Amino acid sequence: MLSSSEAFEKFSTWKNSKTWLNVTVIERGQPEDVLSLRIIRLDEGPSLVNVIGRETHTFGEFDVTGAEFSWEPGRMVVSREDIEWLIFEEEETK
Repeated sequence: MLSSSEAFEKFSTWKNSKTWLNVTVIERGQPEDVLSLRIIRLDEGPSLVNVIGRETHTFGEFDVTGAEFSWEPGRMVVSREDIEWLIFEEEETK
């Protein structure tokens, strides 16, 4: 497990390198979404991760307040209360 500040350091690395990520969004009772996103802004105080979509060029925001973070190379899982998950995975380079 990572602390919130350690997780934001990983997010910052992805942001600074402009890494495209496949983000899987899982919420209990909702269909799973997989999105191609890039992190464009971080605000660790209120635990916000701002993103932009590759296909739609739309902006979004993930609130990760109170979440637990786990890390393995190229992948971070963000979970909250075992009902919400965000899985950030580096896209494979072609």
